[in-house]
Amino acid sequence: MEIENLDYSAYMDFFEAFSLAGIEGIASDDPIRSELEKVAESNNQVFYISDPILFDILFTSKGVYSWFGIKPEEVSQGFFLTTTIPEDFIRHQLARTHLVDQAHEIYSKKAGIRIVSSNFRANKKDGTCSNLLYQARLFYSDVPYESVFLLLVITDISKFEKIHKNYHFYSGNDLRFFRFPDDELLMTGNLYSYSEYNIIKLIYEGLTSREIAEKLCRSVNTVNTHRNNILMKAGKSKISDVIRDLKDKGLL
Repeated sequence: MEIENLDYSAYMDFFEAFSLAGIEGIASDDPIRSELEKVAESNNQVFYISDPILFDILFTSKGVYSWFGIKPEEVSQGFFLTTTIPEDFIRHQLARTHLVDQAHEIYSKKAGIRIVSSNFRANKKDGTCSNLLYQARLFYSDVPYESVFLLLVITDISKFEKIHKNYHFYSGNDLRFFRFPDDELLMTGNLYSYSEYNIIKLIYEGLTSREIAEKLCRSVNTVNTHRNNILMKAGKSKISDVIRDLKDKGLL
């Protein structure tokens, strides 16, 4: 498949083209919209634009219907969270909270850009579970009115083998992370597997290795092996340091 719009410039061009009109109410047959919808479909993506300060969605691409069976105009704040599988729900919820915090920080400064990028597994309407990459670009603008705006591009990355059992996370100002994903981008921040993250979360909740083993239907030896792998990956000697780092990133 030939990938279009590698640097996502077309998405920002879309915002700028319609920002004076307020983004909302763009005709379905508008040529700029139609062209970008085609690009998104060919890249196996959906996108939306919102105001995270006012919790208002301004535009959602039509691809959400083929993915999730919901009309674009019916998508609400938090909708994508409801499609996330239970094992990834808390991490997704924490990432959304981090995103809103970043939006308020930008708004208080009246300037700035922030990229927040991570992947979560979700159920689509056809019954498949897909690994979806959420790439959010937050930016301050006084057009169409003074606020912080969120451009969110969601890509189905199920075919990327290297991230099959792990998760990616990035939060910063490097615009290189707002582009079509490849192995290099997806492996950034990709320290822990889903199983390791769940074990970290249970340790954070105060469970012992034996209690975690019982909860996850694993052996104590398996849980302890995961704990050792977590420390090796993080380069830490104590699991409390791992937990502190994840809390600082808003992931716990």
